[in-house]
Amino acid sequence: MTTFLIKHDDVITTVVMDITDTMLHLKKLIIKEMKLETKYLDLNFLLEKPIRGFGKMNLDKGLLPRTMDNFPFNRYNLEGKEVICEYIIVDDYSPDRITNTEVSANVYVPPGMKTGTDKVDKVKKVPITYDLESVLDFPTL
Repeated sequence: MTTFLIKHDDVITTVVMDITDTMLHLKKLIIKEMKLETKYLDLNFLLEKPIRGFGKMNLDKGLLPRTMDNFPFNRYNLEGKEVICEYIIVDDYSPDRITNTEVSANVYVPPGMKTGTDKVDKVKKVPITYDLESVLDFPTL
């Protein structure tokens, strides 16, 4: 279990998270617990020194990059530690991912990657006949 001490306006709230949860779970829990009117927030970690572990990701002082939201806490060295952070409300960002159905239909798909649902070029194949004696088909060298 990891304990997060969330600081905002000199009020410290304690949140205990499971090691399989992610930073996005923590952010959504903070929004729910604090009754915030926002869809997303950033976390600013107030660490004296970075939290490091062999074969694990580092947790540094400062803002957590948004690309780290989907990594579970077991990817960091946070087991049994207390982490102090503060939240910053963000109104112009949505953490929702684009699913495959929302990808444009104009995206190039190589012929080897096409599935049965993809549009197949309906080109009528005409058998090609060559005249071995023709100079047009086989020019002289």
